[in-house]
Amino acid sequence: MIVRYQHPYAAFRQFDREFERLVRAGFGRGSVQYSLRADVYTEGEDLVVTAAVPGVSPEDVTVELEGRRLSITAERRRREAAEGDRYLVRGLAGGSFRREFTLPEGTTAEQLSAEVADGILTIRIAGAVKPAPEAQRIPVKGAEPTIEGSTVEEAKEAEAE
Repeated sequence: MIVRYQHPYAAFRQFDREFERLVRAGFGRGSVQYSLRADVYTEGEDLVVTAAVPGVSPEDVTVELEGRRLSITAERRRREAAEGDRYLVRGLAGGSFRREFTLPEGTTAEQLSAEVADGILTIRIAGAVKPAPEAQRIPVKGAEPTIEGSTVEEAKEAEAE
């Protein structure tokens, strides 16, 4: 007897693939929006955001600052098959990518610079990292312990008398 094991979530993965296929078919290939993968780190006093935008040209990337919200939108266009082309595997999806970040208070558009090189979008926010003030130690005072409504010193004085 052959026993076949199926992972309990295999049906969910199949449902997810089928749902995405239906969305693409129903709303058009370019309307599906994906999350943009990104790293955020500091270099000295600069805040740096790098995002993977493989196959996206710089004119298809939009970087906007509204208040403290930094929005990155990119669109990868799907290559249209020319006459005579026959795809054997088609794994490069086209579509739009979007990601938002909240920047430190007081960030202005003049502090931002952005460039795309080798499929990586790099956004540098100059001077966004302010050094944290040093911690200050606060002295903790203790109260005199009391014994039945009087302090220890008052109790010692009463005993001495």
